[in-house]
Amino acid sequence: MDPDAPIDVPPTLQQDPGSDVLSTYWPTAVGLLLVVVGVVLSVRILRSRRTRSRTRRALLGGAAVTGTAIVLVLSLALGVNTWVGYFPSVATLSRWIDDKTREPVAELPSSAVTVEGATNVPLTDGERVTTDTAGYSFLTAVPSTAANVPSTGAWVYLPPGYDAPGNTRRYPVMYALHGAPGSAADWFAGGRIDYLLDTLIASGSVPPMIVVSPDLNAGSARVDDEPLDRPGGAQLETFVTRDVVSWADGALRTVADKKHRVIAGMSAGGLGSLLYGLHSPDVFGGVLSIMPYTAPYTASVVADPQARKRNSPLDVIAATPNDAVDRSQVFFLGQGDRESAAEATAIRDALRGQGRTTTLRVLPGLEHNWVAARTIAPYGLIWTATQLGWNAEQTE
Repeated sequence: MDPDAPIDVPPTLQQDPGSDVLSTYWPTAVGLLLVVVGVVLSVRILRSRRTRSRTRRALLGGAAVTGTAIVLVLSLALGVNTWVGYFPSVATLSRWIDDKTREPVAELPSSAVTVEGATNVPLTDGERVTTDTAGYSFLTAVPSTAANVPSTGAWVYLPPGYDAPGNTRRYPVMYALHGAPGSAADWFAGGRIDYLLDTLIASGSVPPMIVVSPDLNAGSARVDDEPLDRPGGAQLETFVTRDVVSWADGALRTVADKKHRVIAGMSAGGLGSLLYGLHSPDVFGGVLSIMPYTAPYTASVVADPQARKRNSPLDVIAATPNDAVDRSQVFFLGQGDRESAAEATAIRDALRGQGRTTTLRVLPGLEHNWVAARTIAPYGLIWTATQLGWNAEQTE
């Protein structure tokens, strides 16, 4: 099958799937209008002769100025958010707040659906959490055995029908890596991965699948480092490829083989997903890399020549002997046309030079932000599911 053939994405997902007022510039426009009103009001209060007391006039004027400044800051923040696309809807903002204010559950309680050797979903009094048309997302905790990586939170998406009575089906898994700085919630807030998959599954574009998105900060603070094994530091690649994958296979009803595992990411996570796939072809059958690049920037990696080479995709590809290339792996690369595609093109060409199934899709009007990530993701999900034969499996 032609890796560069057109990808049939549902019409509702062909543009940015932001769904309410937060994905528009209207809140910013209204806020700036209020700022103008606030400035006029402040000037009138400070110049007013009706209020004889200078102290009272100063207090009222100060309050008006302060309020106007707060509205200005909020308006600018809303404008930046619209451009970055991190909170496309009130629901995603609510999820982000929930992620920051609630501790993850330490265990997954058993559900009404029992499969030997697997715990399923957190339920309350045996009630279902998925429906026939909507999946369920929750924050859990993943234990770590990797050096300098504590046990940490992860957001999980379970597909529609997962907890249906009597359902023993097992599902493919996408492991999603956030950018830097970022957190586990990013693919569920800025990326809207749950909405994307509910829509794609309902349309028959992809089969039902699970998503696991771990936190990759190796601690509570967001850091601007890539999710790599760092010399003398956090071993984040080891954490994902060993601990997160084994946890998911033990706690969820996964199809526990490489053909049914995809590693995905955006920006720094896009670099990570590409490297994880190249380093562990026995673990991941597919790679979905959005906004990839060719050279790491994490200081401890750059300072170590061996680590830098190990975490530079072109070097890794070139160092792989021809007889060691796993040609069953598939690679989707995607980005917007408002940034250079030179590095992504170099990666594609290097992979194709080894006979690997690879495509690069550059979508128009997109930049380096979450708007691009969630717009490109449906193309990557459909392409990857088709290339790995998941779509054929669901029709058999």
